[in-house]
Amino acid sequence: MSLSTAALDASPAARTTVSNPHRTTLTGTALDAGLDDLAALLDGDVVRPSDPDWDAARAAWQLGVDQRPVGVVLARSEADVSRTLRLAARMDLRVAPQGTGHGAIALGDVSGAILLRTAALSYVVIDPEQRTATVGAGATWGDVLDASAPHGLAGLSGSSRTVGVVGYCLGGGIGWLGRLHGLGAGSIVSARVALPGGAVVIASPSEHADLWWALRGGGGAGVVTELTVRLFDVPRLTAGSLWWPRERAREVLTTWARMLPALPREITSTARVLRFPDLEELPEPIRGGSFVLVQAAVVGSAELADRMLAPLRALEPLMDDVGPAPLEALGHLAMDPPDPSEGAAEGVVLSSLDEDAIDAWLSAIDSPECAGVVAADLRHLGGALALGEGHDAALTGLDGVVAAVAIAPATPAATLDQASAMVDLALAALGPWVGEHQYANFVERPVAQRTLVGVAVDRLDTVRMTYDPDGTVLRRHGAGR
Repeated sequence: MSLSTAALDASPAARTTVSNPHRTTLTGTALDAGLDDLAALLDGDVVRPSDPDWDAARAAWQLGVDQRPVGVVLARSEADVSRTLRLAARMDLRVAPQGTGHGAIALGDVSGAILLRTAALSYVVIDPEQRTATVGAGATWGDVLDASAPHGLAGLSGSSRTVGVVGYCLGGGIGWLGRLHGLGAGSIVSARVALPGGAVVIASPSEHADLWWALRGGGGAGVVTELTVRLFDVPRLTAGSLWWPRERAREVLTTWARMLPALPREITSTARVLRFPDLEELPEPIRGGSFVLVQAAVVGSAELADRMLAPLRALEPLMDDVGPAPLEALGHLAMDPPDPSEGAAEGVVLSSLDEDAIDAWLSAIDSPECAGVVAADLRHLGGALALGEGHDAALTGLDGVVAAVAIAPATPAATLDQASAMVDLALAALGPWVGEHQYANFVERPVAQRTLVGVAVDRLDTVRMTYDPDGTVLRRHGAGR
């Protein structure tokens, strides 16, 4: 059966109350009929629990997240997004937008919601004269980097090629160029946003400026179907890693921490303690080993990098591959896994970093209780990533020196819950140095919005009540009003 959009709008819906007293949802035959009506209108597909591809359609990047929506829409156009929102509004269903599937834990419970997958909207259009990239909701930073690098341009991407541009920017966005150019959120030029009821609006400084403000680090409202972001000239890039054996971690981290205040904005660095599994596919120098690394991206010459990294090189690293690099290297420097996996990750922003903090961090990750933590990072903040004044954005920066991130995979020897407990213990050791506000994209578990955006939370509430008063669209760290 095929229905027109007008007929879909007019369709009556039988509702039953569910556990959330503020929402109702369809069940049984009525729900199936509604999804049938939607499927008849879509350019993409609707996947339901009875379909053979159900598990693949609902899977998040974090494979330990068991997403159980009422159905999954595989959108292939902006019109599909609007149609889904229109049906959801009429049937009192929630909509959970998801591109790559990163951030699924922070999205929260999607039961009673339509999971709206936008991965197919992965187009990228580069305007080298305006220095912008216009991307669909499913585009990743790897897609953007591949398209922009031939022009000598790069976006304010994070460490992973697989992370979606939209979710990253809406949550803030810190990466290898951030100390020089700021948060990814600040690079948002404009957005196309589908609202509950199906209307699509443009958010920019001149149109729906309140929504544009909210999208820039505050998560926004509605479903972003397209972003235009600013790109930046990178005439020269020097990047790479310095490696030492794990037993030298305190010496290396202390030296690195002392360097941070003097490093220019052109340099962004990360100090890491890594444990590699004993896998045949890994090269022999690192297979089964434990190391401490400092990774750096320098917008400038190798000579600048040499001067700034001299105190670390004086510690005689085992390996040193810091040197001139193509822009594409920014997507591989952190060695993030290219495929979905099951595990736990969490991060906190530290207001200070001293030798006591380093000792507490190393003591925690060396303890038997944290044996499954395979990566413990201290990511350099400051520069243009610091809190800014006068920026028209919900999040202008981060009030901290470094962000600490701990990662533990789920393995046959450690369940997902056990991996999460290890990460919690590792980060708990840094409690005395944790700042008041945290960074949304490094916080997996839902937290209060005020923790993430500070005083901007009240204005964000006003924007969301304006554009999504019923809380139809789920967002990370908040299930709607």
